[in-house]
Amino acid sequence: MEDPEEMERSSQLRHHARRVMDAINTVVENLQDPEKVSSVLGLVGKAHALKHKVEPMYFKILSGVMLEVLSEDFPEFFPAEVQQVWAKLMAAIYWHVAGAYREVGWVQVSSSAV
Repeated sequence: MEDPEEMERSSQLRHHARRVMDAINTVVENLQDPEKVSSVLGLVGKAHALKHKVEPMYFKILSGVMLEVLSEDFPEFFPAEVQQVWAKLMAAIYWHVAGAYREVGWVQVSSSAV
């Protein structure tokens, strides 16, 4: 799916976006509970590695896109300081997810997917 209009109409994509934001919300709400954060992100990583076969670098790409969209669409709520905090959050999420990939023995499928 590459057409932006098709993406906007996709209920499947909208549902997945909601799940992504729900997972991020769960992480933020549980920052004081590292075991919960590790558990949630471990499940996300393992599901994407084993069930969906998604290369982990797509999490980095998605993080960058999310930060860009938030800063462009909500500049009054997303100044440089907030962007830095979100960048750290997304880096921590990626670190946990990538750890889950390593834990299940993920082998990179394609180096050309960048």
